[in-house]
Amino acid sequence: MNKSEQTCTEYVLVSAPNRAGKEFINLLRTKGIQYYAITNNNYGKKRLEAMGVDRIIMVNTEDASSWTAPQIRISKVYLFEVSFNLCCRYIQICKDWNPKSIHVITKRGNARVTYRALGADHFTYINNNQEASLLLLP
Repeated sequence: MNKSEQTCTEYVLVSAPNRAGKEFINLLRTKGIQYYAITNNNYGKKRLEAMGVDRIIMVNTEDASSWTAPQIRISKVYLFEVSFNLCCRYIQICKDWNPKSIHVITKRGNARVTYRALGADHFTYINNNQEASLLLLP
């Protein structure tokens, strides 16, 4: 893909550190939705690659000067939470990339105020039995 095609196409950005996130990535693939995954470490990158993800954005969550926007257009961000601190950091990083929305998927109900203050737009509370497909409903 050349650079002009990348800047015209909008991508969904997903942090998928858990089973629900993996299911969501599989759903995006099935529906033909263009996406990138985000991670902050080599273990996460290897796990994503093992899932067949080939578009991965690596971020250094400890160095704010490195949080420059990627050379792609991001439409929506879906952050599947496993760590409150990491989810907060991803919100801080991604909000400056000007996505249309940031969606946090969590099992915790008490973090909503903090996430909203940082810039998250939507919240979905899930349990182990809910399917990721519900997130793509209009």
